[in-house]
Amino acid sequence: MPEDKEENEKDTVYDEKGREELLDDGEISSEEEGFMRGYEESDEEKEEKKEEE
Repeated sequence: MPEDKEENEKDTVYDEKGREELLDDGEISSEEEGFMRGYEESDEEKEEKKEEE
């Protein structure tokens, strides 16, 4: 079972709710959370550009 939890954490670190939970639990630092937020925003911008084309 612990492996399932690890997989879920890996999946959710890329969304806002997952990052907030990991940050609150002390599993990631605020710097890591900010990095992942930037990653997510960058990915969203790429998708928007593809839709415009």
